[in-house]
Amino acid sequence: MKSIKDWWEARVTRKSDIAWQLYRDTALKATSADQLRLLGLPETSEARFEALALELAALWLRLEQGCEDVQALRRRVAEAFVADMDASLRDLGAGDLGVGRRVQALTERLYGRIAAYRVIFSSDISNDAIKEVLERNLYKEGLPEGAEIIDSATHEVRRIGLAWEAVDDQGLLSGKARA
Repeated sequence: MKSIKDWWEARVTRKSDIAWQLYRDTALKATSADQLRLLGLPETSEARFEALALELAALWLRLEQGCEDVQALRRRVAEAFVADMDASLRDLGAGDLGVGRRVQALTERLYGRIAAYRVIFSSDISNDAIKEVLERNLYKEGLPEGAEIIDSATHEVRRIGLAWEAVDDQGLLSGKARA
């Protein structure tokens, strides 16, 4: 018989849930201070959401290309996103009555970003086209200073896409995030 502590730890860390592990590892990489710096984003909750949306778009598109079991992970990753946004909003002090609407709005924004970023993760897109998409979505609050930041972000977008392509179906099914 499991102890209450074991049950609680499994429930909170969700070690046995592959989609949750995949989401958590992806979110940690996407919202790290180093990643935000590479993308030229400030350390704000809005910037973290945008960086997460960019990373999840690449993951989402990779999951679409996988076998049937990998494709089924998309729904479970989306559920992990919703659960994380719900918990995050509650941690920030949002009241019960407003959380559902806010999570729905964030989910709609995520799906909008996935649609917008679909084109930048195709291999035959130019750097200028990537920059245009980033300007409309990632930098909608204003461009970072310096052309080198935009160039760095463009390079990072290409690297993210290639890194997700390199993760095979078996890796995804075992919860492996990109390198």
